[in-house]
Amino acid sequence: MLNEIVLPGDKFDLEMINFEKNSKKITYSSKIYDIIEEDKIKAAMPMQKGAILPLAVNTQYDLFIYTGSGLYKCSATLTERYREDNLYVMILEVYTGLQKYQRREHYRLSCNVDLKYRVLTEKEADLMLKLKTPPEYENLQQNLGHIKGITLDISGGGMRFVSAYESKTEEYILAEFSVPIAGKSCSYSILSKIISMREVPNKKHTYEYRVKFENISSKERELLIKFIFEEERRYRKNEKG
Repeated sequence: MLNEIVLPGDKFDLEMINFEKNSKKITYSSKIYDIIEEDKIKAAMPMQKGAILPLAVNTQYDLFIYTGSGLYKCSATLTERYREDNLYVMILEVYTGLQKYQRREHYRLSCNVDLKYRVLTEKEADLMLKLKTPPEYENLQQNLGHIKGITLDISGGGMRFVSAYESKTEEYILAEFSVPIAGKSCSYSILSKIISMREVPNKKHTYEYRVKFENISSKERELLIKFIFEEERRYRKNEKG
């Protein structure tokens, strides 16, 4: 079943299953290179701050795989890690069935929303990570220059967008955008972390980013998820005519 749904090139997130209590659950991002045998995934070793992050062998993870037919979840053990040519590779042995997953904050809506953002310095990012709500860092936003972008998709946990400005993975940005919710425009200003970046093929100086929302409140997330499902229902209604 794995190779019937999951394809080389699919992106996925990993979350350690047996993490220490009172510690923050860390999400890693990776890409599938190949499906070897029926239950083994060959994938890229995650990166952190531009460096390879060598995850420990015999560690168990929940995998959230973004496929062409939706989001799927399974659990796997990291059984091997090695270098192959210039690639750092890990082998994940899946030990549960692959299940369609409907975690609300992971559901992605394909949409084009104008946004503006600023790449933060390390000092600014550290300060914002310590603050609890957007109003607490309003003073930091007053004199910030902004870069324009446009979203490709949005979820309750992050978004994918394109921009003409080149940034790096692991950098933090302050992203601002507005979406219609229940007939009203709702504005967001969210501290976000770049978890992947690539230059768009055949489009010079156009870069695609995937970011994870940081410090987004539960209320803000629920409103954003409400927008996502309202838009999804509207799309389906229009398709039915």
